[in-house]
Amino acid sequence: MRLITMRLMTTMFVIGSISLLSSCATLSKQECIVGDWQAIGYNDGVAGYSVERLASHSKACAKVSVAPDYQAWERGRELGLQQYCTADSAYNVGRRGNALNNVCPASIMSNLRKINQQGQQYYTFINEIEKDKQLIKTYRDEYDKLRNGDMLDFETEKEARTRLLYLPEELYKIQRRIDNNERKIELLDQTNPYL
Repeated sequence: MRLITMRLMTTMFVIGSISLLSSCATLSKQECIVGDWQAIGYNDGVAGYSVERLASHSKACAKVSVAPDYQAWERGRELGLQQYCTADSAYNVGRRGNALNNVCPASIMSNLRKINQQGQQYYTFINEIEKDKQLIKTYRDEYDKLRNGDMLDFETEKEARTRLLYLPEELYKIQRRIDNNERKIELLDQTNPYL
């Protein structure tokens, strides 16, 4: 039994690695020929794919005259969904900015969606912080240039001076927004049991 488990894990790793390298087709020619449909299904389940994924595999493998084994694929996918349909997975999918796919049992889907939304909040806060840090860099560069007498694209010295006086307050507001989002992330991290 242990040998079978190890073989399945190795095959899943290889298939997962190959899948990352393949371009538009869901499966490579080699994957179609090897045809470890349970491992392919498992990887699809862990990734949260619906049964429609098999149609894409069928299309990819038709080029090499190979038909998928639906039953083996579905057995693997069901095993993979057991990992996908967890609170940890729902939260981590959200942290990557993605919504949870509607492939989990209806009895737990509502709770998983709430957890996924918490992960998406984290993603949103991180993105806002990154955008604001870029904005601060841009504004600081602009401030330094104006302070050194560069007129930038302003037509008059008065416009340039007005902008120069405006920038410190704007930088302060942006920094406060960053600090606020960082506190929100800390709160999410402290209250979230899915990390």
